[in-house]
Amino acid sequence: MPDYKAMYYHLAGRMATAVDALEATTNALVDITEKLKLAQQTTEEMFISTPDDDADSLAHEFVSK
Repeated sequence: MPDYKAMYYHLAGRMATAVDALEATTNALVDITEKLKLAQQTTEEMFISTPDDDADSLAHEFVSK
């Protein structure tokens, strides 16, 4: 007769491990996404607050690097 109790414990343990891994990955992705958004927003604010003459030279420097 199959040992259903052992099969269930095995499945439940593996699923718990998989769920923990998914949660850790999701939290890391959320953190990375927030950091990228902040970097983009900060750069946009820097660009917007730069006078137009300086913005053209900054754009040229960025492209040439």
